Parts: sequence; C-alpha cells; structure tokens
Amino acid sequence: MKKPVYSLSLAVFLAACSFVPDYEQPTVALEQQWIKTALDEQTTATASDLGWREYFRDPQLQTLIAAALQHNHDLKQAALTVERAAAQYGIAEKNELPVIALNSEVNRAGNVRGAETNYRVGVGFSNFELDFFGRVRAMTTAALNHYLQTREARDSAQLAVIQGVAKTYYAARINQALMDLSKQVVQSRQKSAELARLQYQAGVINETILHGYESAIAAAEANYHGYRRSYQQALNGLSSLVGMPYQQLNVPAAGGLDQAFSALTVPAGLPSALLEKRPDVRAAEYALKAANANIGAARAALFPKISLTGSLGYLSTELDHLLDEPHRAWSITPAVMLPIFDRGLLNAQVKVSELNQKIVVEEYQKTLQTAFQEIADILIARETYAEQYQAAQKAATAQNEVLRLEKLRFNTGVSDGLALLEAERNSFQTQERVLQVQLGLLTNLVSFYTAMGGGLQEYGAQLPDIK
Repeated sequence: MKKPVYSLSLAVFLAACSFVPDYEQPTVALEQQWIKTALDEQTTATASDLGWREYFRDPQLQTLIAAALQHNHDLKQAALTVERAAAQYGIAEKNELPVIALNSEVNRAGNVRGAETNYRVGVGFSNFELDFFGRVRAMTTAALNHYLQTREARDSAQLAVIQGVAKTYYAARINQALMDLSKQVVQSRQKSAELARLQYQAGVINETILHGYESAIAAAEANYHGYRRSYQQALNGLSSLVGMPYQQLNVPAAGGLDQAFSALTVPAGLPSALLEKRPDVRAAEYALKAANANIGAARAALFPKISLTGSLGYLSTELDHLLDEPHRAWSITPAVMLPIFDRGLLNAQVKVSELNQKIVVEEYQKTLQTAFQEIADILIARETYAEQYQAAQKAATAQNEVLRLEKLRFNTGVSDGLALLEAERNSFQTQERVLQVQLGLLTNLVSFYTAMGGGLQEYGAQLPDIK
C-alpha cells in the first residue's frame, strides 16, 4: 500500500521542481520627489492621459506623424522583430506538449523460405521530454519574456519616431521663420543703403559708412542662405523619418507655434512608479526576467532528461484485415539521458547564465537611472527655457524700439548711420535669438511628452498593461 503513496509523492515533488531563481525587481536609488518646475498648474493631464493627436495640436504635424507611423522603416523592422519573437515563443510553448503524428508503413521482407508483407497504421509521438526539472518550462518563460521585450522595444521605436518627426518639423518651421526674418532684414538694409548712397553723394556721410551698409546687406544674405540650407535639410530629414518624399504628402496648413501643445503636469510622488511605464524601462525588466529563466533552464540541464516515444495503431500481414481488433498494437519506449562526461560544460553554461543575469541587472539599473536623469534634465530645461524665452522677447521688443528711433534719426539726418547699422544688427540678433530659444522650448516639450511615456496611443484611451 505504501508503494503508490511513494510514487505519488515523487511525482508531485518532480512536478513542483523548478530551478528558476525567484524574481526580485532590483532597487535603484532615485530622488524621492520630482524637481519643481514652472509648468501650468491649472492642468492635470499627464503624458499617459493624452494621445499624440491630443498633445500635438498642429494639423500639419499630425499628418506627418501618422504617415511616419505607417511608413517608417525602423518601425516596420521593429514590428517584424515582434512577429518573429512571437513565433519563437509559439515554438517554445509547443515544446511542452507532445507532437502527435499519423504514420503508415508497408514493409516487405523475406528469406529463402519466402517473403512477408507487414502493414502498419497508427498515431504516435517521439522524444517527448517529461519536464520533471522545469527545463522546457524555463525556456518557454524565457521566450515569452523575450517576446514581451521586443514589444516594448517596438513601442520605444515608436516614441523615437514621433520625437524625431516632431523635432525635425519644428526645426523646419523655425528655420523657415529665420529665412523670412533674414529676407526682411535684407530688404530693410537695402532701403537704408539706398538712402545712405544719397547721403554719401550729398557729402553727409563718408565712404566707410556706405561700405558698412553694403557689408550688412551681404551678411544678411549669407544668413538667409544658411537658414535656407538648414530648412531644406530638415525637409530631407522629415522625408527619411516619414518613409516617403515630403512633397508627396498632402499636408494641411501649419498651425500656430504659440499653442502647439496641450499642457502637461508632473505628478507628485515617487518617480520610479512613472518611469516603469516607459517602454525602455519595461523592456529592460523583461530582459531581466528572461535572463532569470535562462538560469533555470541551464540548471535543469544538469539533471537527467527523461523522454518518451510511443505509438498506438494496427499491425497486420493482411491489408484487408488491418483495422480488425486482434491486430491492434501499441508501444511505449522511455529513455533517460544522464549527463556524465559533459557535466563540466553544463556547469560552465550555468555559470554563464548567472553572469548574464547579473549583467542584465546592471543594464536594468542603468536604464532606470538614465531615464530619471533624462526627465530631470528635461524638467530643468523646461523651466529655464520658459524664463529665457520671456527674457529674449523683452530684449527683442526693446531693441526694436531702439531701431525705430535710430531710423528716425537717420532719416532726418541727425545720425550719420553708424548707430543705425548697429541698431539693425542688434535687432536682428535679438529676434534671431527669440526664434532659437523658441526652437529649444518646442523640442523640450516634445522630449518631455515622450520621456514621460506619452505617444503610445493616438487618442487618450488607456492601453492595458502587460504583466
């Protein structure tokens, strides 16, 4: 009576046997509170609340992002990688079940006394591993986490594409504005130069001042061509990101830059809870879980591998009576493979898997710390850009007033023109500075959204978490 009890206990023990280490999420030392920022306190939306169409309000940019998500080659490659990982997981999962096949056989053999034909038909399986030590199960777990890792990597690629399109788009918009500004400066300086020539002919100003105006015109033209080059390069970048020539896109009119974004706030509390929603952090954690499972598979390989081969069918020398009850036949062949001479190799593989897991732990911690630093830097830049933009606007307004007064003095003959040249130069530089700071502010707002995990959905519907 005790023998069945022992057998049952052994079976339960073997079924529960697993060499996969218990997974523990690594702890990373991070700041406990977000850095204070000058964000709009009247809004409560976070990045995960807003889809990219809701955050990016410019209809032209929305069209470009939609096209990029459909045609970008990096995203297509990432999607194919996810499909491949899903197929690999499917293969690993099927290894936990026996592969049953239908087989039929006709065999004719003979000797000097005669010949005989045997017919066989049936179903069977071969080399099905009884996973007593969890090797196959651990490999399946590793494949599952690798698949989930590729999904998160694909999401990271999507955020990178959205960020790249938006930043390049705003670079094109600002360079276009700088082109327009340079063209206006050229036209203004040409008018001033015409008046300067008249004053030179009348002996009011000397030749040095006249050449100064001609030099200022050439400098403004050089600025224009430089910004035109940057503008065209930005359009080329958009074509590359979108995956098709920019000219082929039917984009609507551009929206205003002042209201280009929906406002976001930074939630109070521990930053790690928010960082874990980022796809790059989640991908790093899935990689860690896969490495953890690989340790279990390597450890289980040190123990005997038990497999079964079996069949059930009919065997007869007469085809007409092959399926008759008396001709039913079955077979089952257990096999045990115990590693002996390759045990050193298997132990080395366990060591390698354990070291790989430690490496992935370091990579996970680095990913989390890098993500925190990225957001902290973006938040600091957000506050300083806002203050810098306001200061640059004040400087431009004041310098424009100086330019207006100097033009009035020059046109009435009170000034010799040197002060006007200086005022025009300073006015252009301050307006140029406003646009450059505005570009920094715009790109910062793009980085802020994607760094906080925004951009994974088109609209604000929440996506289910993958556990």
